[in-house]
Amino acid sequence: MTSKLADYRRKKGLSQQQLADVSGVSARTIQRIESGKVEAHPATLKMLADVLEIDTEELTVDQQLPQTSELKSLDKIKPVFHMLALIGLFLPVFNIILPGIFWFIKKDESQAYDQEGKLVLNFQISMSLLFIPAVVLMIFVFFIGFPLVLIIYFYAFVMCIINIFRSINKKDSFYPLSYRFLR
Repeated sequence: MTSKLADYRRKKGLSQQQLADVSGVSARTIQRIESGKVEAHPATLKMLADVLEIDTEELTVDQQLPQTSELKSLDKIKPVFHMLALIGLFLPVFNIILPGIFWFIKKDESQAYDQEGKLVLNFQISMSLLFIPAVVLMIFVFFIGFPLVLIIYFYAFVMCIINIFRSINKKDSFYPLSYRFLR
C-alpha cells in the first residue's frame, strides 16, 4: 500500500528531493513518512500539504485498504517477475528482457509491481555484467573462468528460486550483490 503523501507527490510530478527542496522538509523525513516509519508532525504535514496544494486532512485521513481481491492479485503477480527471470536464465539476455517487458507493462498498476520489477531487473543486470567477464576469462584461462561462470549462474538461479518462494509466501524479495541501476 502506498502512502498518501507519495501518491500526491507523484501526481505533482515531484521526486522526494524536489519536494524537500520546495517544502523545507528534509528528504529523509519525507522518505520516512512515505514508508510509514514515522508519523508526521502536524506542522510538517502543513508544510507538505501547502506545497502539494491540498488540505492537510487529505494527508492524515486513513486510506481505504485495498480490496481482498486486489491483494490476492498482487500476491499472484509478484512471483511472475522472478519466474520470468528464471526462465530467462536458460536463454541469453532473456533474463533481463522477459522481466523487463513485464515490469514495463505492470509498473504503473502498482508501486509494489514497480519495486518488484526494478529489484529483479537490477539483480539480473548485475549478474549479467559479472557473467560477461567470467565468460571471457573462461576462454583464456578455462580452469579459473569455468568455475566462476558456474558460480555466477548457480547463484542467479538459486536467488530466483528463493525469491519466487519468498514472494509466494508474501515476504519481501531480497537480492544481495546487486547494483541499483533502476531506482
